[in-house]
Amino acid sequence: MKKRGVLSLIVGLTMALTACTGGQSSKVKEEGQEGQDGKKMVVLSVFQKDPVYSQAEKRYEEKHPDVDIQIKEYSQGEGSNQEGDLEKYVNTTNTELLSGKGADLIALDVSGLPVWKYVDKEALVNLSELMKQDPAFDSTLYEMNILDGAKMRGGLYSLPLWFSLDSLMGDAKAIEQSGVKFDDSTWTWGEFTSVGTRLAASGGHTYSMGNTPPEQMLNNLFVDNYTRIVHEEKRPVSFDASVFVGLMEQVKMMYANKVVTDAEVNAGDYFFAPSLILSPEDYFVGPAMFYEQGKIYHKPLAAGQQVGGTFVMHKNLGMNRNSNVQAEAWEFMKFLLSEEGQMMPGLQGFSVNKKVNEKTFQDLEDKGAIESPMGSTISVQKADISIIKQMLAQAITPQQNNSKIQTIIEEEAKAYFSGQKSAQEVADLVANRVTIYLNE
Repeated sequence: MKKRGVLSLIVGLTMALTACTGGQSSKVKEEGQEGQDGKKMVVLSVFQKDPVYSQAEKRYEEKHPDVDIQIKEYSQGEGSNQEGDLEKYVNTTNTELLSGKGADLIALDVSGLPVWKYVDKEALVNLSELMKQDPAFDSTLYEMNILDGAKMRGGLYSLPLWFSLDSLMGDAKAIEQSGVKFDDSTWTWGEFTSVGTRLAASGGHTYSMGNTPPEQMLNNLFVDNYTRIVHEEKRPVSFDASVFVGLMEQVKMMYANKVVTDAEVNAGDYFFAPSLILSPEDYFVGPAMFYEQGKIYHKPLAAGQQVGGTFVMHKNLGMNRNSNVQAEAWEFMKFLLSEEGQMMPGLQGFSVNKKVNEKTFQDLEDKGAIESPMGSTISVQKADISIIKQMLAQAITPQQNNSKIQTIIEEEAKAYFSGQKSAQEVADLVANRVTIYLNE
């Protein structure tokens, strides 16, 4: 976000906001008020209309006629000032949560929301505690490696409903012909650079990755090394400039050794490409679209990172600690985690509900083949399903995305890669801007 100033709360609380489903009242009541006909009202704040939440609202209210789920959206839809609407959502959410007000549930997967600040200020409920205290919550039904990985400060404050797996897809045929050997289950970005240098010398492809500016590659490594560089455990937040210098120098070496290039390279004319696996089908379809014989590889680990996969969280929800309907809000969250809630049309990614994933895997195995967008038929083997299941089970590290910090890095790092400033000068500038942002 360009600004982080506080907008007037009065406007946000008095505007008539359109609800996400046509069957409910055209206005959303203020938080804390009693719902229609004496019902308990749970307000869910979202940036823009989401069919998933609309469906969940309708289905949940059918099962719980004593509860009124109200969806409060900020975006005015197509044709509106989206940037302005987004800024309003972020600033209003900040103001409300940090002053003890606001919706009962908040969609937290909006770029610019400082979730760490809400946790520090104890504005969000520790959902881990609710899970422990609820005898009806059976943790064995869920992908707890994902929920544990999503924890902050030892507790779960932002609940991901779905997630995707971060990986690489590669030209398996060219890699095999190169004779270069590596173990992608444990390799680091440093080893990736070494492997890429040898691959470039093999003649199969000129580069391991293409179409990637160095500042973008730096950000790719930064999000994986976030906890090594940004220390949020204590206030004020600190930034390890020396580790960041090492990342910049590592990225520069990647380009010098023809591992990565910012030049335009045709699809399939490089050894690897980033791949976000949103579903089991993506494991097969992505590589088939780029390569004659493609394959999914594990994403390289950051230095010191525990062996296991990286995942990206989707549909993150937090609960307002000052909500006076926490019990009802928690029951709605559990519905969203249930098989019925997780199988609603429109959800993309892997489910946090194990049974939903098991059904998806079994359906794919029974089907035995997938038709790619290119028209070819891709065989699905049981061994392939086992690999995807293993990747899912081993995913333990959430990708730390923060658009504001990544913008700062992109702006400042260009001076280093163009030779205008030293790595230390850029690292000091980035450290100063990032710590000011995180500590404000």
